[in-house]
Amino acid sequence: MILLADDEPAFQRLTGAWLRGLGHDVEVVGDGDAAVAAFKAKPVDLVLLDLAMPPHHDPAAGLALIPSFAPAAVVVMTGHAAHALALKAVEAGAWDFLAKPVDPDMLRVVVGRALERARLAREVATLRAQAGAEEDMGLVGTSPTMAGLRDLIRRVAPTRLPALVLGPSGTGKELVARAIHTASPRAARPLVTIHCGAVPAELLESELFGHLKGSFTGATADRPGLIETAHGGTLFLDEIGEMPAAMQVKLLRFLNDGSYQPVGARAPREADVRIVAATHRDLPAAVVEGSFREDLFYRLKGVVLRTPSLAERATDVPLLASLFLRRAAEGQANFSPDALDWLAGRGWPGNVRELRSAVECAAALAIPGAAGTIVTAADLAFAVGDAPLPVESVATIAPQSLEEEVAALERRRIVEALQRTGHNHTHTARELGLSRVGLLKKMDRMGLR
Repeated sequence: MILLADDEPAFQRLTGAWLRGLGHDVEVVGDGDAAVAAFKAKPVDLVLLDLAMPPHHDPAAGLALIPSFAPAAVVVMTGHAAHALALKAVEAGAWDFLAKPVDPDMLRVVVGRALERARLAREVATLRAQAGAEEDMGLVGTSPTMAGLRDLIRRVAPTRLPALVLGPSGTGKELVARAIHTASPRAARPLVTIHCGAVPAELLESELFGHLKGSFTGATADRPGLIETAHGGTLFLDEIGEMPAAMQVKLLRFLNDGSYQPVGARAPREADVRIVAATHRDLPAAVVEGSFREDLFYRLKGVVLRTPSLAERATDVPLLASLFLRRAAEGQANFSPDALDWLAGRGWPGNVRELRSAVECAAALAIPGAAGTIVTAADLAFAVGDAPLPVESVATIAPQSLEEEVAALERRRIVEALQRTGHNHTHTARELGLSRVGLLKKMDRMGLR
């Protein structure tokens, strides 16, 4: 459907009739508020928007409306056919720009291209949704809890609701955010991620909202924030529970009306961004403690999704371990029977992240044989720090030359240090007396990354 927003009755009548004559379904409105209301009331593929409409009759007010119509294509029309205005319209998210009086042939071409874009976007979204329905959406597991989580994602993804993902560390909360974005109509637009606890409090506002040149020391140029970068798409706020109180207030304002203010700016801006937040913290308890705003908590939880611990989906452990082993060894390794029993019998307090780290480390240590590389329970126990590497394993892989011996010792020292530091590359490099870049190069050469 085409939404024609223009305040001139003659233009409404003639253009509306002409578009209907081409076979299009057209709804006509006469001001910006009516256009936004009509867009929300029914699906719209294309908005033909006059930039100077009541009550302001100001092109700047028309520009501010453009983000409200995402993800539909917007073609702006105005008698103020200035080059600068056209650029601002495109920057705000417009698909094209037409100067009045509108040439019918040009309008037909632009409308055709915009509707074709809308059709392709729908097809892409449908194909992505079908692929997600047929596959696992990146969330591997056959347990009832994982099947329920994937089903909820499919139902939530097409909506505009903010989503709050709760669950223990290492359970795949970012994968859930990615699955929501991929299965949504916003899939063709950016998915932008920020870890709220990893950015210093004094820089978080600039990271999210951007800043203007000269707004603080070191601001040598205008810089868009992540919200502007994510316009039309999804912003994933990882570990939202770590967000400072001052930023919670500003995020709440954005969630309420879609407006934000870059550091140093005097006027607010708008962006169409879906927020998906995640945390391992107990947010209701944080609200009671006063460290997290109650109003922000209720605004974020448009829908709540919970990622289960591995203890809640123990039947998925062999499936996940086999997947990680195929990726780590490029399909050239298998588990021994005792390894599968060991995997199933462990609690995995670090959840999927710990399981993946253990399998990758064990795959690097496993002994190649005539039947291929076999990962044993002893390899896995060493990988998680439950037992030393068996002496017989070390002897079996003893190299035949000094060069091979040095290479084997170097590999073992790196693997052991990685395990002790929880695969923290910076700490591992410091322990081994290497630079971080030097460590990463060695790991690449040894196939440990």
